[in-house]
Amino acid sequence: MKLSYFIISFIISGVFYTYTYSFSANAGVETDSVKTCPVSGEKIEGAGAEYIYLNKKLTFCCEKCADSFKKEPASYIKKDLHCPVCADDDASESISYVHSGVKYYFCGRGCKSKFSKEAETYLDNYKK
Repeated sequence: MKLSYFIISFIISGVFYTYTYSFSANAGVETDSVKTCPVSGEKIEGAGAEYIYLNKKLTFCCEKCADSFKKEPASYIKKDLHCPVCADDDASESISYVHSGVKYYFCGRGCKSKFSKEAETYLDNYKK
C-alpha cells in the first residue's frame, strides 16, 4: 500500500514539475493565442500594428509603439543586432544610421558607409 502511494505521488509530482517547467520556459514568448507588444508589454488585441524589420515580422499593440520601435530597435530586440550589409548578427548599438525614419545598426563604419549610400539596395535583399 505504501509503495502505491509513493508511486502515485511520484507521478503527480513529475506531471506538476513538467507543467511548471514548460510554462516558465515559454514565459515572454509570443504564441498564436496570446501576443505581447515588444514595446509596451501589453496584450495585443486584434490584428495590432505589424512591421517587418530586416525580415522579422513584429506585431505591436498600436502604431505609436511601432514608431517607438523604429526610432530605437535595439531597446526592444532581445537577440544580437543584425548588420544589414554583411548579414551577420554582430552589429553594434553604437554604430547606427537612420533611413526613412528607421534606425539600423552595423558591425563597423564601413558597413554603415555602404548602407548610407545604397540603403534601398541592401534593404531589397531582405524583401526577397
